[in-house]
Order: sequence, then structure tokens, then C-alpha cells
Amino acid sequence: MSRDLMHSAEVKQLVRDAYRNIPATTAAVAHKLYSDEELAQVPQAAIDRALGVADHLRFAAIRSGETVLDLGCGGGIDTILAARRTGPSGRVIALDFLPEMLQRTARAVAQAGLGNVEMLDGEMEAIPLPDHQVDLIISNGVINLSPRKARVMAECARVLRPGGRFCVADLTVGQEDLPPEILTQPAAWAGCVAGALAEEDFVRKLERAGFREVQVPYRQPMSVDDCSLYPLFSPEVIQLMRELIPPERQQAVAVSIVIRAQCAGE
Repeated sequence: MSRDLMHSAEVKQLVRDAYRNIPATTAAVAHKLYSDEELAQVPQAAIDRALGVADHLRFAAIRSGETVLDLGCGGGIDTILAARRTGPSGRVIALDFLPEMLQRTARAVAQAGLGNVEMLDGEMEAIPLPDHQVDLIISNGVINLSPRKARVMAECARVLRPGGRFCVADLTVGQEDLPPEILTQPAAWAGCVAGALAEEDFVRKLERAGFREVQVPYRQPMSVDDCSLYPLFSPEVIQLMRELIPPERQQAVAVSIVIRAQCAGE
């Protein structure tokens, strides 16, 4: 137990160190994932710090007046797009455990002129909300950063209202593991690859947490070149990928998925 907790603490510190110093140089990620119409609704400051792995909001069916929880709000793109879709009668709760990320999202929300977003300082393994408060949970490339993914999913089930929805984007890996020289690099975990689950494991953990109707409506291979768009992957890790991963696998070192489910409730 103590070793697991120590490992968890080490991973959290790794994530803190990697994400608090992310440069504002990832607009290419935003333009790869989102439509021009979507990005026109978002301040440039949020576009310049995009770190997501898919546009899961296309599958989230956000409704006017809903309460949405964004796990790991990051630079704020998804928080802002969700807030526009809920309208002023709804609200979006932007959760992050990094003050820097909360500040960046808060600034972007202010620039967007939105009044229906709340900042929430906390960890996704212990969401600081009462039970049954949320209609929809979204997240983009964040759950894989947790060393306690089953705990995250249990917390999601707890804060969702009965029948509430879960729609997140994340990376999954196939049956062939990446070389250990890559997986042991801190940058590989910060980039979600080292901590990634296989798709079937992700589905199984959701079902065990009490979710039903689990679906994967989107899958997209992620190449080494795609990884290089993210400053979380250091040049050293990208070089190791090019050297150690067979050329035929370099077009799909991971798979970006959108996974959605419904909370069974009581």
C-alpha cells in the first residue's frame, strides 16, 4: 500500500512539473482537433495552450441548462465551448489540481465574457463536490494521467446524477507495449502514453464503477509525428520513439478515443 501511495505521489509531482511550465505553443493541436467555427468561439490564449487528444464535445450532446464538470480544465478550450452550449441557464465546473491551469482557464473565460463557469481546485480522485450534482462529465486527455483510474471513475459515478452522462477523450494503447526505454521516461507519462489503458480495460473499469451503455464512437491512431506536436513529449522521447519503435508501428503508437457512458444511478 505505501509503495502504491508513494508511486501515486511521484506521478502527481511529475504531472505538476510538466504541466505548470507548458509553453503557449500548441495552437497546432487546437487546429488539428477543432473546427474553425469552434475555435472562433474561444480566445487565442486558450487555443495557444491546447493539449487535448480529440474533440469529444461533438459526442457529448450538451443541453441548455445542464451542469457540466470538466475534469482537468487545462487551457480552457473545452470549458469555454461547453459553457457556450449550456447557455447562461447552465453552468460548467472547471476542475484542476494545478493553480496555474485554473488561472489560465479563468483568464480565458473572462476574455470570452462568460459568467456561467466556476473554478474548482481539487483532484479527480477526490472530487470536492457532493453526490449527484452533475449532469455531464467531460475530460480531454486527463484521466490517463492518474495512477488511480478506477478511483477517478468511481468519483465520476458518485457526483453524477442518476442517468447522468460521461463523455471523455483519452489515449489507449494496443496489445504491443512500447519499449521500456520509452515507458520509463517521465515525459511518456506526462504525455498520457505510459499511463494509458487498453480500450477494453477502460470499458471494464467504467462498468465496474457503475456505468452502463459504454460506447466508443471515435477512434483515431496517434503517430510519432502527432506526439511531437505536444511539448509534453521531450525531443529526447520523440527521438527514442523514432529509433526504437519499428517503422510500421510509428503511425499508431497509441489510439485517441472518445468514450461515453451513462451513470446507472440508484
